[in-house]
Formats: sequence, structure tokens, C-alpha cells
Amino acid sequence: MSFYDLKRIIEDIDWVPIAEILKKNKDSRGRKTTFKPVNCFRAFILGAYLEIEDDTELARRISHHKEYQEFCGVSEEPSHDVLTDFRKNYKHLLKKVFYFFDDLLESLGTFEDDNLSCDGTDIPVPFKNNQSPHRYHFGAKSDKKKFHGFWLMIANSVKHQNSRDFEVGYAREGQIEICKDMLKYRRIDASKDNFYFFLDGIFDCEEIYSLVLEKQGKLPIIGYNKRNSPYETIKDLPKDDWRFCYNPLLNFPSYIFLIYRQRDSSERLNSHLKIYTVASRIANKVKKNHTILKSTIEYMVTFTFILEQIMLLTEYKDKLRQKTLSDFY
Repeated sequence: MSFYDLKRIIEDIDWVPIAEILKKNKDSRGRKTTFKPVNCFRAFILGAYLEIEDDTELARRISHHKEYQEFCGVSEEPSHDVLTDFRKNYKHLLKKVFYFFDDLLESLGTFEDDNLSCDGTDIPVPFKNNQSPHRYHFGAKSDKKKFHGFWLMIANSVKHQNSRDFEVGYAREGQIEICKDMLKYRRIDASKDNFYFFLDGIFDCEEIYSLVLEKQGKLPIIGYNKRNSPYETIKDLPKDDWRFCYNPLLNFPSYIFLIYRQRDSSERLNSHLKIYTVASRIANKVKKNHTILKSTIEYMVTFTFILEQIMLLTEYKDKLRQKTLSDFY
């Protein structure tokens, strides 16, 4: 997608609701600026598009391009201090903007005939020999390899492979606990016609089954994990196994095997993030700072996902326009 396509996207968006979300009750500094929070937000959307993770570099790039200033909705460039202040003071509101776009996409029917898939991806953080590793601690991946850093848990649309919710946690917390926190927080997909929620076998535990069914209102389709079990496959499970209480479709393992392929959408999303967006930018941040905060990763990930939402929103609106125009012929 070109910058001019992105600019057209931005022009299609009603910024009033986002400005309301980003409005603080009181500015203790008491000074006015032409670069309001919503303008800073647009600047960081631009930063996500250009894959710039440094505030100073983003401010420099905006100052050198008139079209970037127009993109941000201002007639002058920001200082890096303005962007840094926004990052510091408004980061707690960004997830609300993410949810706003998700609700908007859902209200437009974007996620009709869709399902959810969930998986975790590791965000390793290197550390030097003289640096204490206790800040993040170590976690183990499904292949039992240890890494030092964070987990990014993502619940994504199977159809579009866009993130619909996410959670960042320290490696020491483990995927299962982070996934539980995400599933408890809100119902991710409100549609009654989207039935399934796919998860990897590492999440094969009763509490996850319960949360997916009761909190998310979906049928849990979770890969069978035979840890500490004498049964090799789902077919071998006795009919009084607790899993059948949460999902009667397990009585039809061939059908489960067929639809479980939809979970591959999570693998593709994770690969895309690691190659094109999150991982490379976080690596750059670590090289400069030698340490990285959880809030910094949340900030970078949130803008990456919001950019994807905006792109999907425009794609869907274009389809609606084409459909409307076709009615005239």
C-alpha cells in the first residue's frame, strides 16, 4: 500500500470519536499546543506505516515532508518532546481506540461468517553478560526451548487474520496465564453466528475450555495435549472425559480435524508480525536502550494493529462502494 492510499484512508475516518477517547480531563501543564493528542495519534499511525520506532526520527521525518504534516492534520512539525509526552501520557487510552475500531469493523459486518483463533508468539529480548536477566525472566516455548523476554498473545480473525484482541506479558508468566487474562476481560466477537474459537494444544486445560465457552460464547476447538495422559488421541478418550462436557463436537474427531486447519491463520499472522512489523522494530529499540519496558512493546504493538484495522476498514468500505455502484447497472 502506498502512502497516498494511506492518506486516503485517513481522510475517510471520522476523527471526532477518537479525539473524545484521547481527551484528558485536565492538562496539568496548562499550555496549549497546535499538535493535539489526535494529531499525535495520527503521527504514530504514520510511524507504524513507515516502521519508525524512534520519536526523534519520526519528528524529523515529519518536518521534512509537507505531505506528512498534512497527514497529521497540522501545518507545522512537532518536536520529539510532544510525541514523547503523548507516548507517556496517553498510552493507557490506546487500547480503547483499538477496541473502537474493532467495534466499528464488527458493526459494518466485516467479521460475518468468521471465527476466532488464538496463539502466543515470543518476543525475545537479548541481554548482555553484565545485565541482570530478572526483569523479564525466561519462558519456554512449545518445543521446550527457553527464551528471555515477553509473550504476545493474539486472538485473531480467521477470515482476515487481523488481531481482534491481544495481551502482552512477561515470559515468566507463561502463555496460559496471559491467555486467561485476555479471555476474561471482554467478549472478543459478539456474533452468535461465529461458532468456533481455535487454540493450540498447549491451552488444552479445563479452565481455558470454560472461559472460551462461558465468557466468549464460542465452542472451544483446542488441540489435544496428551501430557500426563495415557490416551494418545481424541479418539482414545473415554466418553466421560471432561472435554466432552464443553464441546460435544469432540465426538466427531474427523470433523474437528477438518475445521482445525483454520487455526493456521494464527501461524500466518505471527509470521507476518515477526518478519514485517513488531519483531524487527523491537529489536532496534533493544539495541539502542539495552532494556525495554512492557509498556513500550504494548505501545508499538497497538499502533501496528490499529494500522492493520484502518487498512481493513478502507478495504471493506471500498467493497461496499463497489457493491452500491453495481446497483445502478
